[in-house]
Amino acid sequence: MAPQIPQASIPRASLVPGMVPDEVLAPLWRESITPYFDAQPIGAAGTPTIHQYHLGRALFADTTFSAQHFRRDPRWMARNDDADHLMLQLYVRGTNGGINGSKTFLEKPGNIYAVNLAFDTDAKSTDAEVQTLILPRDLLMEELAHLVDASGALFPDESASALIFSDHMLSLRRHLRAAPAAEIPVIMQATIGLLDSLSTHGDVESTVARSATLRTLCRYIDDNLRDPMLGVDSLCRHFRCSRATLYRLFSPLGGVRDHIQRRRLMACFKAISGPGQRRIYDIALDFGFVSPSHFSTLFRAHFGITPREARDAGLQRAGLSTRIELVTAGHSPAEDIELMWHWGKTLARGGME
Repeated sequence: MAPQIPQASIPRASLVPGMVPDEVLAPLWRESITPYFDAQPIGAAGTPTIHQYHLGRALFADTTFSAQHFRRDPRWMARNDDADHLMLQLYVRGTNGGINGSKTFLEKPGNIYAVNLAFDTDAKSTDAEVQTLILPRDLLMEELAHLVDASGALFPDESASALIFSDHMLSLRRHLRAAPAAEIPVIMQATIGLLDSLSTHGDVESTVARSATLRTLCRYIDDNLRDPMLGVDSLCRHFRCSRATLYRLFSPLGGVRDHIQRRRLMACFKAISGPGQRRIYDIALDFGFVSPSHFSTLFRAHFGITPREARDAGLQRAGLSTRIELVTAGHSPAEDIELMWHWGKTLARGGME
């Protein structure tokens, strides 16, 4: 009888009390979430824990922490614009409240909440136990286009949909530790399918929005942001649909014109704050902004900083990019924290680098 070859487990990185001195736990935990937030303790720092699992195209985190002030302001976004993911959070214990983009929210047990890293965030939590599913923007565009701009409560409080997906999150926490890596595709397919079904159930506009048509439209828009003719008329001609259909499809995203402008501004943001030193106005022209003053006004209104400040923040990020890229976990707490940081920064690339 041939010996059985043990199956590889789902990649995991952890930080728990006892691995390092207590006074080091909180700083290491804050370091692990730096792609997402600047976290500062409210009162005495407690002893946090975190277990993070890599699910191929998503991350799942099981965390506990003491009261925190979470911030993601425009300068933080400029240094971490490659981590503009969507976080779906279940607070098992504790609360977290504040502003995400233009929406105020209060996370509490009994529902799933979307924290959108494409928007600035300012929130304060109590001592908490939280399960978090982290979805990169490219996955949202392909599978869950109606959630690309989501923030706040995902379902009506205490609804069946909220309770069912909360149970699913708790099931992931229980079973991921022992699950083999070979089951990642099935786990992801089940999770995305359940989320898609529950988040569109009973809502006519969202049901339309989840269709392959919207995903195709969003992908087409992202591929043609530099086209000066991109707009309602060109989309209707290309996809042979009426204006009413187009408006209905984009209603959950705030409207087609606003969506195109947001995507163009984000493309400018990434180009300005990324490597290279092309003139800011040349980048703006690439994406259809012909007036420097109008572009600067729109940019500042959307991101809270000027294009020049975004470039300066990007240069600061480049100067600080000296981290070691690790491939495996389990060597030391510091290396596991480095791995969590690396996963957050590379998630959008769809691999476990």
